[in-house]
Amino acid sequence: MISDVIAKINETANQIEGKIIAYRRDFHKYPELGWTEYRTSSLIAKRLVELGYEVKVGTDIIKAEDRMGLPPKEVLEETWERAARQGGELKYMEAMRDGFTGALGLISNGEGPVRAFRFDIDALPIQEIRDEKHHPWKEGFSSVNDGIMHACGHDCHAAIGLGVAEILMSLKDKIKGTIKLIFQPAEEGVRGAKSMVTKGLLDDVKAIIGSHVKE
Repeated sequence: MISDVIAKINETANQIEGKIIAYRRDFHKYPELGWTEYRTSSLIAKRLVELGYEVKVGTDIIKAEDRMGLPPKEVLEETWERAARQGGELKYMEAMRDGFTGALGLISNGEGPVRAFRFDIDALPIQEIRDEKHHPWKEGFSSVNDGIMHACGHDCHAAIGLGVAEILMSLKDKIKGTIKLIFQPAEEGVRGAKSMVTKGLLDDVKAIIGSHVKE
């Protein structure tokens, strides 16, 4: 019954609230600009695998020639090295090298429609304030990357995406068909979606939901 499913969703969401907050604070502390979201993407991929998802990264989800606004190669390499120092998951980062960021999680349960959720993950080139009146600074999770911060909520979107992933996995036996969780790089500047679309990620999708927190 629908009421039972809703009750299960609410129960799981309440159980993982602290976990989602922790995800968000971690992403906020280590922001990455478009096409350099190596740490963010690799940790998302790792968590999706832990939850039981089939996960794809790198050139499996990104069409190289359709990446828009790609940073210079030296920037891509410098930010890859930074992500490695800051705790990125090298197992997945290797496939993302040279600006192939983002992640795709798949959950399937027999015949049925293919539906998708999309969450963006990149930050903005803005210096975060360092002031005790600023909650992230006061609580110790403000940006450690100079000149970069999550000022548009994409840290929340990534964390929400992982929360949705956990809730959906808890309801796998109720799902008919396939769900794709798309963690999109380089949303700022409208740069990242094209390379995922032309790679074919949406070819079989019947419906897609995007999310954005209200600032």
